[in-house]
Amino acid sequence: MSLNCIFCDKLVFGSTGLTVPKKGPAHHHCYQADAALRRTFQTLDITELNDDELRDLKDLVLTEENDRARRRNGGAEDSADVELF
Repeated sequence: MSLNCIFCDKLVFGSTGLTVPKKGPAHHHCYQADAALRRTFQTLDITELNDDELRDLKDLVLTEENDRARRRNGGAEDSADVELF
């Protein structure tokens, strides 16, 4: 097994390295840069969503944000009403 970074192919050693599950060793900064560029959240890779799925996800996130804001501000009476943009 090679100890080269799976992203930059340079040697990984010391505390700057980590193991990416099912892939191999990587530098911490290389892994973070790759994760930021792939636009993933937890296990969801949003670049794999088609346009309709992305719009649905956006609607779900906005609905959840509105609901949480309403609960924080004490407006729990109308919790059955959902506002979509």
